[in-house]
Amino acid sequence: QHRSMQTPVGKRETQHEQQPPRPDTSSCCQRNIDSTSLRPATAGSIGLDLEASVAVDLLTTQLKKVPTGINGPIIIDGQPMGALLLGRSSATMLGLFVLPGVIDADFTGEICVMAHTLFPPIRIEQGQRIAQLVPLEQLTKTLTPRQPQSRGERGFGSTGGLTLLTMNLNDRPKRAVMIAYRGEQHTLEGLLDTGVDSSIISPDFWPHNWPLQPSTVTVTGVGGLTLAKKSPMLSVTIDEQTLRNIFSVVNVQCLIGWDILAQMGIVL
Repeated sequence: QHRSMQTPVGKRETQHEQQPPRPDTSSCCQRNIDSTSLRPATAGSIGLDLEASVAVDLLTTQLKKVPTGINGPIIIDGQPMGALLLGRSSATMLGLFVLPGVIDADFTGEICVMAHTLFPPIRIEQGQRIAQLVPLEQLTKTLTPRQPQSRGERGFGSTGGLTLLTMNLNDRPKRAVMIAYRGEQHTLEGLLDTGVDSSIISPDFWPHNWPLQPSTVTVTGVGGLTLAKKSPMLSVTIDEQTLRNIFSVVNVQCLIGWDILAQMGIVL
């Protein structure tokens, strides 16, 4: 069940200048709008509100890039400006957190908002005001840039490349795992992985006559996000060590996580 952010968030509708309706931005062929359509909410506002151009569901706590349908650069009195992209306090109170960013004065691509929530799931509706731009004059004009070309449409790429560790799961240790429930035993080949918080058994290898219990636990990283079922308390034996534990039942054959390995003192 999704929680939808309340509409409106922020200042009252009567404080906003009336604007013509925006064309449908939810289609894959949406037409982006230049930044001259942005207006301050009131005469004293220093920020320009940004809306989500499409509905977005935040199903996990991971960051998501939310399009706004607004193209840079920010034009104020006919001059291109930079801007700080900030969240809105009213949206933050509803559980939506926006990461701050910098919009360059020569950026011509679509402005996107990096958002996440600590309390998923939550739905951002199309047209929801979720962030604001605070225009800034470019004070670095007289300095010689490191690169002669302008920013253009290139966004989210100035940090450069990252070196990431990848691990071949075929080289990870595997062990025979014996699970027992009410006197009945089954043996599986399990992959040991301390990066997994919860141990997992696939429904294909789950004994059909053993019960499963509903669970509100979600498992991420296994083909996306999965709502798992859980086993009853099982007896688990690995390398002649036995303990009792509960498994999540999702589509992975057998994955032994930190919840069991820590109790057995197994170090990979």
